Amino acid sequence: MEWITNGLVFGLIDNGVLILGAYTGCEIERLFDGKGRLGAIIGAGVGNTISDALGVALDPTITGLAGIVLGCLLALILIPIFETIKNR
Repeated sequence: MEWITNGLVFGLIDNGVLILGAYTGCEIERLFDGKGRLGAIIGAGVGNTISDALGVALDPTITGLAGIVLGCLLALILIPIFETIKNR
């Protein structure tokens, strides 16, 4: 049963905040007359960073907060790279 509970809090927080971030980014972009796609991607990336940090901080079975947050933030660099390639 331990295999179920290890990481359960992390998983719930991680995906919950990620989904909230995606919807929030989508709605913020729509306020500025966008279609919401890029806002959802950025919102999901930032939401994932926040959700991972909260998940690690609140779940005693997960360690490595600084490395996880840094990895999430570094991955956000891929967004403008992918957008540049896509828009060629």
